Amino acid sequence: MIVNVLAISGCTSPALGAVLSIMKKIMNLIQIIVPILLMISLAFNLIKLMGDPDNKKLLPRIKNAALATVIVFMVPVFVNVVMGMLGENFSVSACWESISNPSGTPSYINPYGTKKQQIVTPPSEYEQGVAGRPLNEAEGIRSEQYGKMSYSVYVPKDATTNMPLLIWLHGDGGSSGGSQAQTLGKTAASLGIPAIIVRPYSPNLGSSGNPGWFEGGHLGEVKGIIDEVCQKYQCDTTNINVGGHSRGAIGAWMMVSTYGNFFHSVAPVSCCSSRGFKPQNFKGVKVWAMRGSGAGSGYSSDDTYGHCMNRDVNNIKKYAKAWHYTILPGTTHGGAGGNALTNKEMIKFIFTN
Repeated sequence: MIVNVLAISGCTSPALGAVLSIMKKIMNLIQIIVPILLMISLAFNLIKLMGDPDNKKLLPRIKNAALATVIVFMVPVFVNVVMGMLGENFSVSACWESISNPSGTPSYINPYGTKKQQIVTPPSEYEQGVAGRPLNEAEGIRSEQYGKMSYSVYVPKDATTNMPLLIWLHGDGGSSGGSQAQTLGKTAASLGIPAIIVRPYSPNLGSSGNPGWFEGGHLGEVKGIIDEVCQKYQCDTTNINVGGHSRGAIGAWMMVSTYGNFFHSVAPVSCCSSRGFKPQNFKGVKVWAMRGSGAGSGYSSDDTYGHCMNRDVNNIKKYAKAWHYTILPGTTHGGAGGNALTNKEMIKFIFTN
């Protein structure tokens, strides 16, 4: 079973977040509607009292209506104050505060940020092919080299110009990725979407003290690979996409944080963003985030990344063109990565408008 969950920053449980969000909305409606009705009743009884000053039955009604108005208005205020005082000491109060302040800056964001990097080659300078013109390329995997970084390219059967592109970033211990690129490409082809799949290989990922795609400064190399492939295969420059698993997911988040809506969509699986993350750069970008839950332990369990992925989704959702957050019950960290390669619903979302 696949469960799509609206994630709320600060909530340890998506279910708790959903319940408290509903309670909050109901309480807000009561705080607005009930005092209005009570004030109407109060005004009506005051008018009646002015017309009949000797009617002693009206005075208790007026007092009760006034008291009820104050109580109904103040109860939500009291609840918010109490929850605020409890803060993050309790999961319920932490979740309640996150619902009350959804746009707050998460603590993991580095306040000094990072400068947006210059795009090596703007899409306007790519050589544009005639849509649908055959490329005369045989289906299969090509092994290429960009500087010190090798990468695999999957070219689908009956490849033409103007095809969409997906670049997929691996996690710790990742090796040459021809098989992953081919699996993603064949899954897309089964949906009637011929696409170029690029799978770069970072040899230092998985080593001791591994800095990762973003921390190791590899985003520029990834962007350079995209430029190189799009020049060669004349890809659709309006449909360039990025995704990745584990540390590759960090790279995927940060590619969009750095290059913004150069990307059509992003699919981070089983990990979160890094320092200097800029949610506002996701404006106009489609996002499908996914992780496992309820299986494995330690770093083999995707629940380890639940809290920070919730925060990332919560922070980009008001900017993204469209977004999904999928949790796979009973799935480990590695299992979620494998699921992504054949998840037709996600892959269709990535390539379509």
